[in-house]
Amino acid sequence: MDNMGSTNTNNKPGPTVAIMRPERYEQDSMQICRQAGFEVISAPMIEILGKKDEHFDGFVSRVLTGKSDIVIFTSANGIDHTLDKVPDREVFINALNRLTTIAIGPKTREAAEEQGIEISFMPESYSSTGLVEAIRHEGKGKVVDIARSSHGAPVLVDGLKAAGAEVFETQVYEIARPAKDSAQEELVQAILDQTVDAVVFTSSMMVRNFLDLASQMGVRDIVIQVLNSEGMVVAAIGHPTANTLNMNKIQVTIVSSEYTFKALIHEVKKEFGIDHD
Repeated sequence: MDNMGSTNTNNKPGPTVAIMRPERYEQDSMQICRQAGFEVISAPMIEILGKKDEHFDGFVSRVLTGKSDIVIFTSANGIDHTLDKVPDREVFINALNRLTTIAIGPKTREAAEEQGIEISFMPESYSSTGLVEAIRHEGKGKVVDIARSSHGAPVLVDGLKAAGAEVFETQVYEIARPAKDSAQEELVQAILDQTVDAVVFTSSMMVRNFLDLASQMGVRDIVIQVLNSEGMVVAAIGHPTANTLNMNKIQVTIVSSEYTFKALIHEVKKEFGIDHD
């Protein structure tokens, strides 16, 4: 019998989903897909690297001296890569807990709370735009520090400045394209062979890296054609990722309003009518 990673009661494999999550999240993401009833093809198309810019020491100083009013973390990676660089983690966390600390999304809040950081607020919409809307009135006249990636959307900084906040940003990690490997090429080939039923994108950079690889392989136009073919499901976390796909002439089937991988896979599951828990 073939080795089938599905637990379907009729013993047939479920639909196949292609994912490109960073190596750090790969195993958990594959597990989420399998638990939802999918077969999985996975190859990381983005890599997360630590970074310390010229603004980091000022950020730490403002937190420790209480000059910051609000500190914003936009991702779990932002939490980890901040704490990796502070001189005394416990002192820094205690100082954070005297301020208003904001997390965008439940994964960010969970990562913070695991480290003992008390999150004061999480916006209902897990996006920079949603956060600006939620705190624009409270932010007026406040000192706001943001720790995030080098690819953070400018809307967060610009929106808070427009609302009258004094905003500082430090980039604590960057997102890069991992070196090309056979797993990446096999994922693209599986899409070309149409043995994939759904392709999941969780960031704009993931879209760009995927298409760059397809270009290197000389198959970009064909890949886009297959992604737009009848029956293929293309899923995106949030409208920024969906917009990047659309700009590259790829039709998006599903846009998850909740910015979590699990929520997105749940939406894909509904699209296929899978009744697994």
